[in-house]
Amino acid sequence: MDEHPTAGHPAREWERLLAERFLPGRVVLHGDGPAGRLDRQAGFDRLWLAQLSVRPQTIAHTAPHLGALPAGERAAVIAHAIVDGDGFIEQGGARLPFGPGDISFRNLAEPSRVVFETPGRFYAIRLPAAVMQAHRGGRHGGRLVPRVAHGTGPQAEATRRLLSGLAPDGTPGVADFYLSFALPWLFAAAYHGEDAAAPALRAGNESRWRQALDHIEQHLFDADGLSAAACARTIGVSERYLHRLFAQRGLRFSRAVLERRLDAAHAMLRCTADRAHTIASVAYQCGFKEPAHFSRLFKQRYGMSPRECRAGRPD
Repeated sequence: MDEHPTAGHPAREWERLLAERFLPGRVVLHGDGPAGRLDRQAGFDRLWLAQLSVRPQTIAHTAPHLGALPAGERAAVIAHAIVDGDGFIEQGGARLPFGPGDISFRNLAEPSRVVFETPGRFYAIRLPAAVMQAHRGGRHGGRLVPRVAHGTGPQAEATRRLLSGLAPDGTPGVADFYLSFALPWLFAAAYHGEDAAAPALRAGNESRWRQALDHIEQHLFDADGLSAAACARTIGVSERYLHRLFAQRGLRFSRAVLERRLDAAHAMLRCTADRAHTIASVAYQCGFKEPAHFSRLFKQRYGMSPRECRAGRPD
């Protein structure tokens, strides 16, 4: 793919294009400018695949959207293999963050939404749910729960490598045709591989998890010193192990730090004793290097600006 899009379709045109080419939904942009573009696409016998570039936005697949789909399409899974960008998926009350290298999964039987908090580039894949449930010995009942397979897993890595070698430009060759048979099984391996890895870590990791949280609290306001590498080194584990501690709990280290810093800033803005501090000072004290960036993130999280939060009501 190219770099993040500098051109693309307006929101309503983008919404219509997604409905025609992939899946109907409602698009809400998080700023001005074009919504995104469909870079390449291809349909195979067992899956539909596209490469997309998007601006920060929310794409919601509501019950009316899904109800308009043929039954065969609703019995499917939508997966996003993220190249660049951060965000989260929501379905059935679960909110799961994703980042570069991760693969997210949602079923098409229930409403869901995907939120890109930063510009994103990703592969979108629609594949049969039956393939994902083949381990049940042919019994394909029930819906798959949403999940994010994190990029550190070997199954997710293998899937990404195969995707990068596939050319979804509408004219797949013979090799692409055969690769399309392997992809659904690799996606299934990535989806179920998260379960396989968890028990081995879960038994003895609670103390490490507590140590990681303590480290975050102790260094929360250190803009330069709080990193995954520093945390892993302090508690005596590898950085890969640290990321898996967070992945088990549906979290990412960087996102957990950000959320905790925003919580701290929110508390300071509402505290009467901290009224003497400017909003920029609060941002710096809570580990943010740029007040404008802090304000954007704060409004995304709380639905109001830092100034509105301090006033206790919207301006």
